[in-house]
Amino acid sequence: MRKLDYPERHYLNFALGWLEFGNPLEAKAAADNISRLNSLHPEVFLVRWRIHVRLGNWEAARDLARTFTRVFPNRPSGWLCLSYSLYKLKRPLEAYLQLLHQTTVFPNVSAIPYFLACYAWALGDHRRAGKWLAKFKTLGGDKKIKSGVLDHTELLLSREKASTLPAASPKPSDHRNPIALP
Repeated sequence: MRKLDYPERHYLNFALGWLEFGNPLEAKAAADNISRLNSLHPEVFLVRWRIHVRLGNWEAARDLARTFTRVFPNRPSGWLCLSYSLYKLKRPLEAYLQLLHQTTVFPNVSAIPYFLACYAWALGDHRRAGKWLAKFKTLGGDKKIKSGVLDHTELLLSREKASTLPAASPKPSDHRNPIALP
């Protein structure tokens, strides 16, 4: 894979910075300066997905995630983005099935069973949600939760350590801090 060189690395960093400041329109303007050649870079895909999420453009986020999974099928982040986009489009069964197929491909990614638990819960299958949550804990996912408060979107690619899984039921929340880049 091609490495992002400067000035495009700067544009990507600017876009990430604008997202952190809560300004997705400026983030989009910065990301739009990245050349067409580098538009297929995984970091560029993810920042563009995050921009669509912040703007509430769930159809565009879904479409971008689908493209990401075709170009980079070996990256769990694309599948997680796709399933979450489907969930936000009020399609929890499709989100569940899309991610369920990835459990054998990415058996050690703790975010997958967590999101499967969320989707199972949303579908009313609380027993299966509990099983997925147990798998999440087995994979050490509960160690990634900060201060006992779960912001599930940070869980996707977060590297931070944390305490315990909250007692509350798993529920995907809003898109305050969608998928953090590693």
